[in-house]
Amino acid sequence: MALVLGLLAKLGWIVGALFAVFCIACGLYILSEWVEEYPRQARKAIQLAAWTLDGVLLLTLVDGLSPWRVAVSVGSNHVYLQNLRTFPLVSLSGPVFIGSCVLTVANHFMWFLYFVSNMGVSFGQVCAFMLFCVWLVPLALFVSLMPVDTALPSAQEGAGKSKSRQNMFKSLFSRFVRSADNQQQLPQQQSLHDE
Repeated sequence: MALVLGLLAKLGWIVGALFAVFCIACGLYILSEWVEEYPRQARKAIQLAAWTLDGVLLLTLVDGLSPWRVAVSVGSNHVYLQNLRTFPLVSLSGPVFIGSCVLTVANHFMWFLYFVSNMGVSFGQVCAFMLFCVWLVPLALFVSLMPVDTALPSAQEGAGKSKSRQNMFKSLFSRFVRSADNQQQLPQQQSLHDE
């Protein structure tokens, strides 16, 4: 009996995780729609979030977090804000965007290694810190930035066509959906040629 219940529990966790990922993707898609409709408000919200997080990071010094790590995170937030100069457009090959991506990964691993070595903090506190103080601003930028059309690989395909602007998350999401549709159509085309 424990074998069947154990398998059901594992299956339940897998299905629950898949639903959670799907819900997060849908939520990000809705946020990207909102940002596309109201870019000025989105820019202000991202700026406010970054400045508020700077204050929160400084307050974490009271809890004894590493001062140099806090300084790196505050500096990272200000590099992220440099992307707002051309908001909502961004050059994917520009130094500010590439620097932001590198700083996001470095900031994540810096704090991850810090919390692994300092086990006095609960898992929930670490997750909340990572979500709000490490990933909130980069995720908001990722959802809201629109790549410059010439920076996309599809720019060469439709060089003569006029394309509407689409934010980065929607662009990647639609590219993923198109590739899945193309893979589904390949077996259908092969079966037509076989007949």
